[in-house]
Amino acid sequence: MKNTLALTLAAVLALGASVTSTTSAQDAGKVDFEKQVLPVLKESCFKCHEKEHEDNGKIKKPKGGLRLDSAAAIMKGGKEYPEENVVAGKPDASWLVKTMTLPDSDDMAMPPEGKGDRVSAANIDLIKKWITEGASFGAWKGVE
Repeated sequence: MKNTLALTLAAVLALGASVTSTTSAQDAGKVDFEKQVLPVLKESCFKCHEKEHEDNGKIKKPKGGLRLDSAAAIMKGGKEYPEENVVAGKPDASWLVKTMTLPDSDDMAMPPEGKGDRVSAANIDLIKKWITEGASFGAWKGVE
């Protein structure tokens, strides 16, 4: 009886450890917005798409009314294509991705020529994966 109880307990503990490690492995594969996507946006997009602020005595407004410095603003979008900047689960319907993948010659290509380096294919794939996974910001809220 003791052996059966011990074996049952060992099996339950092993199953629990297996489920925990599988969950951790799945979580590890998910894109972390704050650690992975946000740095790309900061590097390539914030220069033109952040909250209105003063810079050398001039008021700088976000280009196209699009802010990318807060979760709510990212989902809201800009003057053009509001509510379609990021469409959770649909990277191909998301203007954030569309503008990053346009050819340099296109007027809507982001960032525009002379305003910064284009986002790398690897980082575009990362952003697409984040959107496909549901575009979760985790605990990040950004600038209000």
